Amino acid sequence: APTRRNLATRSWGGRAARGGVSMPSAFQFQCHFVLIFLAASKGQTRYVEVRDAGEDEPFLLLSEDLKRELSAKQIYRRSLRCIDMLSIEGQFTFTADQPQMHCATFFIGDPDELITIEYNFVNIDCKGGDFLKVFDGWILKGEKFPSSLDHPLSTSERYLDFCETGNIQRSMKSSQNVAMIFFRIHKPGNGFTVTVKKSINPFRKSVF
Repeated sequence: APTRRNLATRSWGGRAARGGVSMPSAFQFQCHFVLIFLAASKGQTRYVEVRDAGEDEPFLLLSEDLKRELSAKQIYRRSLRCIDMLSIEGQFTFTADQPQMHCATFFIGDPDELITIEYNFVNIDCKGGDFLKVFDGWILKGEKFPSSLDHPLSTSERYLDFCETGNIQRSMKSSQNVAMIFFRIHKPGNGFTVTVKKSINPFRKSVF
């Protein structure tokens, strides 16, 4: 007999094949929960705080000034935290202030959007154990979303590893409305800058 987990997986896979889910409140709650869980599990709870609407919120509730700035075609920029989540286009920079062993940034778009992540500047020590990888989807506690069964690419094709590709391949476009980067940086002062862009997904396959 199918287990409860198998039933849930099938149900989710069916939704992903049909398209995005139009439940923004439930969707935002899920993602806030994911961010809080990840931060707590990695000792980063100091980053999850209640703030005024602005650039430090996980879902970046836009102020009127920021909306005007973005409408004027200016590139939005801000620094990344070790554990972060973003739902907006822009240029984002991480600079280590201490050795950072387990960091990740989760990017999410609307159900009908794809996400492109491009390396602009990278200063890490690959030979010293640093790494910077983009993943087509999300990885949470070892589980991949979408799963290998629900994704058109093999697992190896879903990774972009800077330490392996360098200048050969500097960007990746997601197959759905979520993507992530995860990284390890030992030396304070080292870091990277990426640009995130969104485009319309003609096939409308999304995780949420």
